[in-house]
Amino acid sequence: MTKEINFYKLLLERLWSDEQFKNCFIANPKPILCEFGVTVPEYLKTIEVFEDKPNVRNYILPIKEQLERYAKEQNLIIAQVIRHALADDAFKAKLLQNPKAGIKEATGEDLPEDLTICFYQDTLTVRHLVIPMNPDNEQLNCSQLEMIAGGIAFPILKQPQPYILGLIAIDKF
Repeated sequence: MTKEINFYKLLLERLWSDEQFKNCFIANPKPILCEFGVTVPEYLKTIEVFEDKPNVRNYILPIKEQLERYAKEQNLIIAQVIRHALADDAFKAKLLQNPKAGIKEATGEDLPEDLTICFYQDTLTVRHLVIPMNPDNEQLNCSQLEMIAGGIAFPILKQPQPYILGLIAIDKF
């Protein structure tokens, strides 16, 4: 696992420091993943990459068989929402259509108007990856500061989603 963590660290450092490289990765991740030593299986036809931003959070609904890779999700609220979506197809459809309403239904939490939440669903032939924000550059906006001051569940916004597992697991399934 140390090799995979080093790969991830190097890739993230490059994505965070080189805008052109990041744009190339978002447009066509397979060759870059291969360059970094990740074996992309033949059956995996598409890898879509999304980038978290101060007012945009992206989450991935794994295929049910890969739920274990999300078992270590440190954000308990998002882990709960993901498990609920994978157990209830009607809820999953609602979450994919209107993520804020889905999170509200599952948790009772209202999210800031200026926050965009996106969920993407992995399939047998499509995987989604998320480039997290560089924590060294992350700043809170006014509504995020208000949420902290008001005691609202800020972990919904700051998700230590298992990005490592999302990237490394590509050549594991």
